[in-house]
Amino acid sequence: MATYSVPGVYVSESPLVQNVNRSNTTQSVAAFIGTAPRGPENPTLINSWSAYKNYYDDAETGHELPYSVYHYFANGGRDAYIVRATNASATAASVVMPYYPNGSGAASGSLFTGTANSRGTWGNSLSLKTTAGGTAATATQIPTFNLSILLNGVEVERWNEVSTDPNNNRYLEAVLNNFSKFLTVTVPSGAKTAASTWVPYTTAAVSLAGGASGGAAADYQAAADKLDAVEGVLLINAPGVTDTATVNMLIGKAESRGNSFVVIDPTTAAPSDYGSTVANLYTSSSYAAVYYPMLKMADPAKSGPAAIRDTYPGGAVMGAFVRTEVARTVAKAPAGFTTDVRNAFGLYGTKPTAAQAGTLYDTYGVNVFKAIPGGGIVINGARTLDKTSPGKYIPIRRSLNYIKQGLKDLTSYAVFEPNDDRLWASVSIRSASFLNQFWRAGGLKGRNAAEAFYVVCDETNNTDETIAQGEVRLEVGVALQYPAEFIVISVSQWTGGSNAASTL
Repeated sequence: MATYSVPGVYVSESPLVQNVNRSNTTQSVAAFIGTAPRGPENPTLINSWSAYKNYYDDAETGHELPYSVYHYFANGGRDAYIVRATNASATAASVVMPYYPNGSGAASGSLFTGTANSRGTWGNSLSLKTTAGGTAATATQIPTFNLSILLNGVEVERWNEVSTDPNNNRYLEAVLNNFSKFLTVTVPSGAKTAASTWVPYTTAAVSLAGGASGGAAADYQAAADKLDAVEGVLLINAPGVTDTATVNMLIGKAESRGNSFVVIDPTTAAPSDYGSTVANLYTSSSYAAVYYPMLKMADPAKSGPAAIRDTYPGGAVMGAFVRTEVARTVAKAPAGFTTDVRNAFGLYGTKPTAAQAGTLYDTYGVNVFKAIPGGGIVINGARTLDKTSPGKYIPIRRSLNYIKQGLKDLTSYAVFEPNDDRLWASVSIRSASFLNQFWRAGGLKGRNAAEAFYVVCDETNNTDETIAQGEVRLEVGVALQYPAEFIVISVSQWTGGSNAASTL
């Protein structure tokens, strides 16, 4: 019997049960881990391409993250967490802002220290300028001032009437550290002594310095670990990352979460070699899928006929995941003629032959894009890296993830409730209602609810022993939908003729 030490809801998954006829953190959210010119390193929730640019800058050569995020939203994505990966030894730029104790002449002392809100060389492009506020210094009053934050000489933020006085409702630390997208500040301990002579403003912009990237290798492990603080179902992608250690680390992260899924970008290997490449690189898991090949897609950083680049498809695929989930639930495979990749104009490199595509898909579980004349580029596969049924199907895994997260959310209220038949009935009703709704939406198979799922939470699985351990046992069985991968049509020749029917 498992032992539990922290009060809460514990969800596990048991093997497939063939006979099930027995007597919104659930919405998927993308999580991108990658490098960017600037921006927060902790998971940051955005809901548009414009929001991404506000935090992390525009698309830029050398960083695959912005292109994947752009195509995620272009393909129907809604919300996304961004985790900017940096080198472990990277540093943030900073500057000490002076003040003028005599109101003029030389600056002296520290008004505050300003630090770029994330590490990297980008912070060296920041500069700060202060101007007089509306409240002048007196013998009993600390003055206010206006602070401008400039990026490459252009003002990107302006904070008016701020103060180094902790008792002021516009206290500098409280305002900037909570709301600025570029700067954090530290005011020296103790407010400046009120004096009618000193002024806080500078005569020219003061530049930050000392920001460093620390090297080219980003620490993806540290970045991925930050997702532990994010609740709910995640679709995880590290744009352009294909090395064994990082991808398998992400797969392990999805498996340990128990509710997430990894979309893996392809290498540039030829179609004849890519299957064995995948088999040698990645862990066999139902929590991940790989797509092939790269796609020729719209470049948001350019315009005109040249605005096309070879792009890793993970972001677009996750957008299609969300688009399909919203329209048809997670039980619908995110693939098929209706699941086209928007802003895709062709396949990268050599186009796989039908035989190569079949080997990649059926032998190695690689989902191959297909160019449809007049229909664009479509996702033509719904396999995970697991080779055995039912785990080899993406909708099976994602349905289980959805159900586990939904049941966890629904039963959270039960923690510390009296553990008796009334609680069991309540848990059963809530769980059955959730599963019934999923069945009605097409997420479970069965002609009626009884064929689609069962719920047991009563004295049969909640005994005196489990009650004494503080446990509530809920058993759920579901009949999941399998995707129709191969449409088999038998056609025979008919010579014609008619059927005779006798009449009375």
